[in-house]
Amino acid sequence: MSALRQRIISGTLLAAALTALMLLDGWLSSRPAPQWRIGSVNLGHWLCNGAVCTLLLLILSALAAAEVTRLVRRLGYYPNRAVVQSFAAGLVLGPYLWFNLRQEADWYDESWGMLWVAIGLGLAFLIQAVRRGTQHATLNVAAALFVIVYTGGLAGYMTRLRMEVGGWQGVTLLLFSVFLVKMADVGAFFAGVRLGRHKLIPWLSPNKTWEGFVGGVATTVFCAYAVGSYLHGAGLARLPDGPLAYPWGLVWFGLLMALFSAAGDLAASLLKRDAQVKDSGALIPGMGGVLDMLDSPLLAAPVAWFFWTRLVR
Repeated sequence: MSALRQRIISGTLLAAALTALMLLDGWLSSRPAPQWRIGSVNLGHWLCNGAVCTLLLLILSALAAAEVTRLVRRLGYYPNRAVVQSFAAGLVLGPYLWFNLRQEADWYDESWGMLWVAIGLGLAFLIQAVRRGTQHATLNVAAALFVIVYTGGLAGYMTRLRMEVGGWQGVTLLLFSVFLVKMADVGAFFAGVRLGRHKLIPWLSPNKTWEGFVGGVATTVFCAYAVGSYLHGAGLARLPDGPLAYPWGLVWFGLLMALFSAAGDLAASLLKRDAQVKDSGALIPGMGGVLDMLDSPLLAAPVAWFFWTRLVR
């Protein structure tokens, strides 16, 4: 089987499975929560309010954190795996916990995430001092913080988008955002194959071209308008008056997703080039590792969250 065919099959099956789980999360959010109580806590409410989406993001970010840690270790730096994965997971899980706790007590506060990062940084310093002394101390601690923020902090914005918007709308906007990011990849690939002549950054990613980049942007903006128009009409992606009014808000959003998708892909290429590997892993046949799948959505996630929860809402 050719590499391209394997990539298409794996990508299609994976996209279908992830979309099905996200739709299940949306369906659960539309159902009356069962009364599964432990004391005053209703576990049924927690199940129906983002549990499936959060668990999915938790697994993907944990796998990505493990892959980035391996890349860093190839360079001779040794962030503690347990600290990296635990605190990255906390940044993904945090929004789910705080938004559900807010239903029962006024516990939500934006500062909790920074407190969690500060604790992780302190623990990374402590473990470095106990186990390795001063050898590469600065770079080991910096690597730990980088992996936590890169794989956990950025993925956490997907959880925040799902939880802060809430319900079917939260699931829809998250799926819409990820869909546009992936369409940027698809458009760039086919435009690059057909029209590519001028290299984008030859030393970093020799297969990427300016023609492919423009094709990715055009594809994303078109998909943002086409799919977003349907969502806008259905009341799932309502846009305000002013500069972000329909349809220009969709065009701007598509453009942002395209630009940050390309930036995320190049950022991951930089890490892999530094570690002298082609793929971040081999978990997904034909596609590489989880980071190879998440690289673009990770960098685009904070932008999507800010657009739909701050600029629009």
